[in-house]
Amino acid sequence: MSRVFVLNVLRKPLLLPFFQSRVPAGFPSPAEDHQGVKLDLNALLLSHPQATYLVQVEGHSMTGGESGIRDGALLAVDCRLTPRHDDIIIAVVEGQHTVKRLIQRGPDSWWLVPDNPAYPSIPLAGEPDLFDCWGVVTHVLTETRPGKLSRYVRVS
Repeated sequence: MSRVFVLNVLRKPLLLPFFQSRVPAGFPSPAEDHQGVKLDLNALLLSHPQATYLVQVEGHSMTGGESGIRDGALLAVDCRLTPRHDDIIIAVVEGQHTVKRLIQRGPDSWWLVPDNPAYPSIPLAGEPDLFDCWGVVTHVLTETRPGKLSRYVRVS
């Protein structure tokens, strides 16, 4: 299972310039010099600030899928959201924390499914006290230049 590190969140506004025009990921287009409003990252990432926390992922069970979750990624997790089919959640299974996709495979059949097919799915059948949901992942933050995140995020 992956280890989960809960991190402190600074909850005052963090305003950054936001360019409203989209950047093509295909062929380049002429640059637009239209800078839009300032975007508050806390408002974007923390819909329910008092019920949201950040965790850093360790492990590879979620790599290779649509989620974009890689080893070392930061996840914004909202505890007020009710988990539903296909949500990515932070779960505690038999006392171990993990991040997985919640999948319903039948009327009463729920599974924790990794994005990486090399890892097994976990059925959520049997004893209800062996599973707990600690929140729904709402955002994934990854770095494209390795090293910066670990310099600023301290895990004690």
